[in-house]
Amino acid sequence: MRRYRPVRSRRRGRRRSARTYTLTELLQRQPKTLQKNAEYPLLLIYLRNAAELQRVRLGRGPFRLLDDARIEAHNLTHFYRTYRLPQHPFFPHFLRIKRGYLAQRERIRQTRNRYILEQMRALPVPVVGFIRYLGYLENHYNAAAAHPLWDQHLYPSSKKQVQQYHGYSLTEWIEVFHGHMRRLEQRYRAFKAVTGERLVASFILECVAPEYPPRRPDPALVKRRYRELSLRYHPDHGGDAAVFRELKRARDLLVQ
Repeated sequence: MRRYRPVRSRRRGRRRSARTYTLTELLQRQPKTLQKNAEYPLLLIYLRNAAELQRVRLGRGPFRLLDDARIEAHNLTHFYRTYRLPQHPFFPHFLRIKRGYLAQRERIRQTRNRYILEQMRALPVPVVGFIRYLGYLENHYNAAAAHPLWDQHLYPSSKKQVQQYHGYSLTEWIEVFHGHMRRLEQRYRAFKAVTGERLVASFILECVAPEYPPRRPDPALVKRRYRELSLRYHPDHGGDAAVFRELKRARDLLVQ
């Protein structure tokens, strides 16, 4: 007698339908600043009065092309044909408004970046030099020769942050740099805690060697810088006692 093996039923997973977007959703996703544009209400009028626009369903690709305003005017006909869209003034009008908004944002970004750069250059020279050094230092340890920790935690991203930097005392900068060394140690296996301690000590004594990986400064230079700076910060001469203590600790660490 012929034996038959039971046939296992296979559950065929249904392919998920691709996500589509309406033009209403496109407008709802626009920033509040753009929606305040004097020409924006015309888009709503177009959409409300045109049934062909209300039927539009955009895939992720064409939606992003519109939302990012990456379609040039001479390519609109091709855009309509490729995605089977109605040739309606809604599209060039939207692109014109969005490009204006993006251009304004870029101008604001560039103005902010120039301000931050100017304010950073106005910080005390040792601070500016050490911040710049730490960017290149992270490049050395980063596999992609990048400095993500420097970008995220050290270099200011706003006017408010760079203005706060101008109020920092030397002891506050020392704490900032100690914190950054801890982040480097956690992120990069090759960066050791003792390296970070010596680097901050070198910053305190203004004897950071511009080398990557860092090297320990010459003891004679350390002692000379300590003598010079201790005169400036000695409490008996009206100096900052906290900074004076930091100078002594830095000297002891670097010459031991």
